[in-house]
Amino acid sequence: MEQPKLGKIILEQRKASGLTQEELVARCNINVRTIQRIEAGEVTPRGHTIRSIFAALDIDIAQWQTKATVPKGTKKEAKWIILAFFSGWLYFLLAFWEGFMDYQLTISLDAAISPWKYTLVKLGILMFYSCYMLGFYQVGRLWENNWIKPAALLGIAGIVICISADLYLFYLDDSNAMAVMAGESIVFGSIYIVFGYGLVKYQKEFGNMALAAGIVAILSGLAFISVVFALIGLVLLAVSEVLALVVLYRAYDEIHNQNS
Repeated sequence: MEQPKLGKIILEQRKASGLTQEELVARCNINVRTIQRIEAGEVTPRGHTIRSIFAALDIDIAQWQTKATVPKGTKKEAKWIILAFFSGWLYFLLAFWEGFMDYQLTISLDAAISPWKYTLVKLGILMFYSCYMLGFYQVGRLWENNWIKPAALLGIAGIVICISADLYLFYLDDSNAMAVMAGESIVFGSIYIVFGYGLVKYQKEFGNMALAAGIVAILSGLAFISVVFALIGLVLLAVSEVLALVVLYRAYDEIHNQNS
């Protein structure tokens, strides 16, 4: 169910039942601020929150549910999305180690970095990031988002190219390292602008968290494309990834609650 329609329904039904927001809170065990934001149409609550409020107001949820808000997903799809969520966190954490090693190589080409550790970290990034992006592809398919789906596939293609280039430079030829790094920055910057816009399109489904994730991802992409501000882009990317992971979990939560 889309906002602001959901908020209006809850507001009207609460008033029709002669309840104050505080009395509704007492019935469904949700804090007042959350009720206020839902009624104002500022956020789209999770499925279990909607059910709790509707139960407290004696509303038949089946009467109001629409296909657009929560698409029907299977348990298998829910499992895939939660796997992508955990893979995203592993990628996020592993990226700090990757960044530290790449920084060492940038300041000194003779940095003492174990080849097998470097390779394993790069392959781990490739695997976890690809799984993470496939989760967003699945979400894009379920919620019919034609920006997220190609962005996710482009993200996988981009990480394959960049990891291959990194390993080539590490083992075979480091003479063009700066040019290759600039190219990688531009590639991922372009991808994250598309990905960010796709997240912005999820505002109705997942609230302001998706909007914030999308805006920060777009800013990160622009910083990467500039190359000069790539380091700022890395900081923005870290923030965007955390917000995007929250969005991914909310998508899982919606599908999981349908099948529970």
